[in-house]
Amino acid sequence: MHLKTGTTYLGDGKLLVTGEFVNHPAFANFTQLVVPAEEAYAVNCINTGNGVIMPAGFPVVKQLLEDHGFPVFEAAMSEFEKIDGGLTCLSLRFTAH
Repeated sequence: MHLKTGTTYLGDGKLLVTGEFVNHPAFANFTQLVVPAEEAYAVNCINTGNGVIMPAGFPVVKQLLEDHGFPVFEAAMSEFEKIDGGLTCLSLRFTAH
């Protein structure tokens, strides 16, 4: 299983978690932001440093992120969701030099 389908580190000691990762002993030192099963797809998101890019259409996760101080940017992912593709599967990261 791809780790990002169950948990994503957001920074500042905060971890977005769902399913069997909720209250997992390996994550005991993190503040866990628990995602309900019906919005589990939204766990696969990306913290850019300026906000969190998340799949559109998951209001509980969006509110959870905003309540913890993260600006949220939603991306239309419904077609990719049909084939179990997530944001991290479709992303490229670059470091400015």
